[in-house]
Amino acid sequence: MKAGGKLIVIDGGFAKAYQSTTGIAGYTLTYNSNGLVLAMNEPFESKNKAIEEGLDIKSQTILKENILTRKRVADTDIGEKLKEEINDLKQLLISYKEGVIKESV
Repeated sequence: MKAGGKLIVIDGGFAKAYQSTTGIAGYTLTYNSNGLVLAMNEPFESKNKAIEEGLDIKSQTILKENILTRKRVADTDIGEKLKEEINDLKQLLISYKEGVIKESV
């Protein structure tokens, strides 16, 4: 972590070559509307072993930063565009109800 916790650098530990040095299988950084999660993954042997023994990738959360106000679609660029389209449709409906726009037959 750098820049006072604002920058997180993750190096590829899923490569088997690093696992003997680090003892882990890398990190997974996820972000969703609730916040940021950094998980440390344990080594994964093989797909066949996982299927045969019903195993999964095990991970331990090592950093979790919750957001006080959840992000919603309305908070994104797409959300802004949707708000504009909704506004346009409302204006169109008002124009239709006031007779400014006539129904085409």
